[in-house]
Amino acid sequence: MVRESQSDEKPIPLFKNKHLPRERKLSPRGRQAQRLIKHYTVIAGGTGFIPVPLAGQVAVGALLVKLLSDLCKLYGVSFSDHQIKITVTAILGGAHAEWLNHYLLKYIRGYTPGLYSAGSLLLRPAVSGFLVYYIGKLFLGHFESGAWVRVKEQGLKQFR
Repeated sequence: MVRESQSDEKPIPLFKNKHLPRERKLSPRGRQAQRLIKHYTVIAGGTGFIPVPLAGQVAVGALLVKLLSDLCKLYGVSFSDHQIKITVTAILGGAHAEWLNHYLLKYIRGYTPGLYSAGSLLLRPAVSGFLVYYIGKLFLGHFESGAWVRVKEQGLKQFR
């Protein structure tokens, strides 16, 4: 027997374009930075095919350092001022490329044992590329908002 519900709930309202938040447009430097991020994402996906775990972590970390260094040059921000942030981000990004892959493979193995070998072959490049892309987009957001430039200017005002 099928029971139909008599619900008094209101339908979900649909918003018109004028009520939605506006999408931010990237500056010309931002578009160039986005191309850089996509370029390094593809390279990171290729490094995911390195079969040695430690070598893959180091390769992803090195790519992140190079990407963030290029973004600093593009936005005219001194790499040495933010070297600690960039280095820690690169090391953690490289390490997480392997850790996420390991945990996702354990999950895949538990539910679909037949896909384990295919998953291990394709998951490592996907995770490496995703991490580089996400970290690049995160730094791009900081550069586009001008947050790092303002911090640097505030630091200089303190010492005057």
